[in-house]
Amino acid sequence: MDKIKLPVHILVLDTVGAILAGVGLYEWFSGSSLVPERYHFANYYVIMVVVGLLLMGPALMFIINKARRGDKKSGPREI
Repeated sequence: MDKIKLPVHILVLDTVGAILAGVGLYEWFSGSSLVPERYHFANYYVIMVVVGLLLMGPALMFIINKARRGDKKSGPREI
């Protein structure tokens, strides 16, 4: 199986998105706060989770597109 290598810029987006979504989920479910009080607004943790997931989207799309192109090049599979 061939390994899929992510470009650095997509890997950075995915990492930032995972951290943002993780902090948002932590604040949402734990009730404690890692974000300074001056940056709080109504339901800010939900926005953090949504933006984090959106930032992770390009990596997912890259992997899906790479896998699709790999299947087309290999041709039909034998049973």
